[in-house]
Amino acid sequence: MTKLKIDYSEARDWYIKGDKEKEGIKYPSLPDIAREFEYSLSTLRKKAANEGWFKKREERMALKDIISMRKEFMGKAIKLSKVSLNSISAADFLITKIKEEQADMEKGIKPYDIHIATKQIWALNQAVRLSKLSQDTLDDIENGYMSPLDDIGYL
Repeated sequence: MTKLKIDYSEARDWYIKGDKEKEGIKYPSLPDIAREFEYSLSTLRKKAANEGWFKKREERMALKDIISMRKEFMGKAIKLSKVSLNSISAADFLITKIKEEQADMEKGIKPYDIHIATKQIWALNQAVRLSKLSQDTLDDIENGYMSPLDDIGYL
């Protein structure tokens, strides 16, 4: 008499993939699966150990976490790139305004004032610094140097 070979594929899939519920995915234990399918728990444990069910479940759970983290990061990266582009635009605006003031002073429309010149130098330095930080951030995002594990709130 030949022995029937038990198909554990449904039990394996349930153990590795779990059940989708409102709160997320619920993963059954091996005793739960043994009761549901009326398998011997010791046989099921051996089968799971030999086929690496636990490792496959861990890998699946880790992959889901990474995908979730990457989605969140991409949302933050998109927002950060918009802030960076706006910062570059603001820096460009400041530089343009200072150039206009300088031109007005050269034409004699505005009198030269050391206080205005000091403010212009300070504003130019800030604009250049802001532009550099923004461009560096955009470069990091585009080149993949920023990862979901990085703290991106430094700008």
